[in-house]
Amino acid sequence: MKLFTNVALVATALLGFTIPGGAQTLTVEVFDRAAPGYVASDNWQTHWIQQQVKRELGIDVQFVTVPRAQEVDKLNLLMAAGQAPDLSFTYNESLVANYVKAGGLTDLTKILPVYGKDLVKYLGPDLLAFGDWGGKQWAVPAKRVFTGAFSGFIRKDWLDKLKLKVPTTVDELYVALKAFKEKDPGNVGKDKVIPFAITVDNANIHWTSDLIWEAFRKKTPEEVVASAERWTTPGYKDAVQYLNKLYNEGLLSPNFVLDKDGQQYIKDIVQGNVGAAIHNWDNVYRPNPGMATELAKNVPGATFVPFDLQNRETKLFSKWRYNPNGLFLFVPKFSKNAEAAVKYLNWMSRPEVLLYLQNGKEGVQYKSVKNGIPVDFIPQDKLPDADKWNATDIAILANGKEFGTQDKNLEALSLGYTGFEPLAKQAAAISLRDGYASFRFDQILSLETKYRQTLNTKGGEIFVLSITAKPSDFNKVYDSLVKEYMASGGKAIEEEKVAAYRAQIAAKKSG
Repeated sequence: MKLFTNVALVATALLGFTIPGGAQTLTVEVFDRAAPGYVASDNWQTHWIQQQVKRELGIDVQFVTVPRAQEVDKLNLLMAAGQAPDLSFTYNESLVANYVKAGGLTDLTKILPVYGKDLVKYLGPDLLAFGDWGGKQWAVPAKRVFTGAFSGFIRKDWLDKLKLKVPTTVDELYVALKAFKEKDPGNVGKDKVIPFAITVDNANIHWTSDLIWEAFRKKTPEEVVASAERWTTPGYKDAVQYLNKLYNEGLLSPNFVLDKDGQQYIKDIVQGNVGAAIHNWDNVYRPNPGMATELAKNVPGATFVPFDLQNRETKLFSKWRYNPNGLFLFVPKFSKNAEAAVKYLNWMSRPEVLLYLQNGKEGVQYKSVKNGIPVDFIPQDKLPDADKWNATDIAILANGKEFGTQDKNLEALSLGYTGFEPLAKQAAAISLRDGYASFRFDQILSLETKYRQTLNTKGGEIFVLSITAKPSDFNKVYDSLVKEYMASGGKAIEEEKVAAYRAQIAAKKSG
């Protein structure tokens, strides 16, 4: 029998038995995204959950909608009024930390091992640690199934014309970019060709150059990695100087300073003017805005393939990736149903439950199965209202589709990029290669909140002014701007993080 054939009946058979006695009521938050024809708290998924949980656990589940666009404000109001659902959630870690600080959450430390054995096994200790503040389990972190962030993309047709291989170092990348500029293998015109495209977004200043930053980053103690600001991390100045060299040799987007929303970046790529770029791991292959698809229409034979860059010192292909947690699931202090909430999450952690909630029914939400993975999903606007669904907001324990192994998850992920499946899978693998997550502080960092917005703006200034400076002025410009940045809160944040890091490590060693 195929994995997903009659999965609802299989799940019912596995999970269904009746608990004698009266039912307990459990309220559970659900995001309302105002999708046409879809009622977030009243649909086939919520009905199935209510039926199964009532049969197995003797719990009546009631779903409480919270508008996704205003979820923080709404949740704050509900918490203040003592009306938040028994099982609430948010992506905002700072919000949860503030609830912990205010004494507003239920301590789940002793409840999880008793009522959440399958849940604890599914998440594991490393992931559960993201819901720990001060040695107590205040939240259950949902599992972020895919944690990759970045990949590079380069025109394979241009490389082939020049008889160059896909670069793996910043030196090889420079050679390719220089050849793109001088030889114009795409015949776009030397005044139009953009060997390497970047943008400037103050909130995500590294987004279109991350692999370059990582290639120059030097080996440093964990304390420095955890606490240092980007601009003072050893090796980052070298990376900016590399970008400065590219800019002054005409190898970077000439007007990147004005492209704060990335729209010019998209235009340049789809018109066939760009040779290479760095971005989200799936950036060029996404169905929307469909850059690879539009490029193929405009320039027959044009193809972007993924590339990765090796760190000069470590020889690893290091890169930042997302932390393994997604949503933070928690029980408000005033709730009387903490045990029921943990039982509910424990039930949801079972593979057959997640598979059904995240994929739906064959012949209804999707048409067929390939290698045990549902494919050919029917667009929501083509489904009758009774069959509309949500793959993420109901199965709150996993952010991203879970198929049990990383290989299976990557295959399933790539199937969402029709026509580019092998390339998407390759880019996804690159985004995970030698990846590291940010150090997670288990206490609230008040200065981070106080200064970050100001520092993001100043970081944008460092990025723009240092890259566009004359090579002879680079050191003076970079050093003076970083000095100003650190005096505006950067130094204070570093000192706060160093103290927090040392305290956390000491507590871990003593405990």
